[in-house]
Amino acid sequence: MSTSSCGYKVRVICSFIVLSSSDFPKDIGSLEITDGLLPPSVKSSTIYSKISAANDLNLAVKKNMEEKGYEVQTTRIATNSFTEYCDTSDTSDSSDDADDALLTSQITLIDAIISSLSIHFFSLGPCKTILQTSKYPLLILPLSPRLSLSSTIAACDLLHAQASARTIIQLSKVPSTNGLLNFRYCAQSTTSLPHAPFFPSAYSESVRPSTIRIAIGLENGFLANEGLALCSTLDDIGTKFRDLYSERVAPLVEVTSKVVQGFEREGYTFEYVGIDTSLNPSLDKGGSIGSALESLPFVPSGIGGVGVMAAAAAITTTIQSLPFTLTGYCGIMLPVCEDYRLSEIQAGEGRKYTVSHLMNISSVCGVGVDTVPIPKDVRFEEVAGVILDICGLAARWNKPLSVRMFPVPDLGEGEMTGFDSPYLCNTKVFSL
Repeated sequence: MSTSSCGYKVRVICSFIVLSSSDFPKDIGSLEITDGLLPPSVKSSTIYSKISAANDLNLAVKKNMEEKGYEVQTTRIATNSFTEYCDTSDTSDSSDDADDALLTSQITLIDAIISSLSIHFFSLGPCKTILQTSKYPLLILPLSPRLSLSSTIAACDLLHAQASARTIIQLSKVPSTNGLLNFRYCAQSTTSLPHAPFFPSAYSESVRPSTIRIAIGLENGFLANEGLALCSTLDDIGTKFRDLYSERVAPLVEVTSKVVQGFEREGYTFEYVGIDTSLNPSLDKGGSIGSALESLPFVPSGIGGVGVMAAAAAITTTIQSLPFTLTGYCGIMLPVCEDYRLSEIQAGEGRKYTVSHLMNISSVCGVGVDTVPIPKDVRFEEVAGVILDICGLAARWNKPLSVRMFPVPDLGEGEMTGFDSPYLCNTKVFSL
């Protein structure tokens, strides 16, 4: 089934594994990996076994989807928090070179394994404390473009929000990255649940280490535009849009669950944990979630105007009631630099929308404030305020929300970004 006929692509097939410190080879301190060749002790280690089994599952699901005509964009793996299996320190002396050397060796080994298996997206799970957030994203993310991680922050935790804000600003200043290390880091609420397939927030629950779980997520902006074009009233979203979405996606869910049920690897069990039914845009003009919302007759002024929250609430209720096993956000994703229409509105003249508008919409859907470019000289207190607002919303309504913002080097408010990335649109820098 081509994208044009089903209205979506499979954005992500994501497997979830649980790692522990004993999974590493015992000789990790003396390992030498050259030319990408893994020593025998690595290939016989538990960590290699778990990662390769998860990768095999991903590829089996991908193969079956493609045989049915679906386009699959990425396969990914996420773990429990790296702080549970890597050598990390939560003491005030966060600059211990010995600890850093061992941690770097562990992360470098993981990266060598995933590189050898052609895995391009690997989430290390969340930082859980202020000290972890202050230190480890800056240490880990520059090591490899394949790695992502996050921080989980409780509502009203001012100090942790400030630590995350400082980290976001510091990541933007790492040389030769154009500020885009923040593409692979987010602050997320403690209400965020495991087994959400979208990065960088994805992480695995730390239970049943021999069970490998899998979830899927879509790029479905074309389906959203087609379905919402059928709706002239809010009630139509719960009937016409719901029926179309369910009909189109049901065969994909069936393919995935059947593959997982029949998949076998010695020493492991496998579990399908669901689909994230979120409306998620593409970079193509016809795949914008922003344009899909603007097409509704009861959203007369578009994004930033009246009617959007009612539409978002109705859509979220609908996609969370679909007859599938659900996981992840299951909301409306409005990532500014990943949505053609959202970036176009902000880049144009005349009416704009603000970060506050995005937060307001997040109160009735998801994902939060995502891929928003902000000025180079932004104050960390302003970034921390956005994180606190989002985590407060998430806690009040018990929903998963996150923050991913890009302080842009050398740019101020209202200036046009120049991202050279296949994953991002360009737009004007927001004000906070």
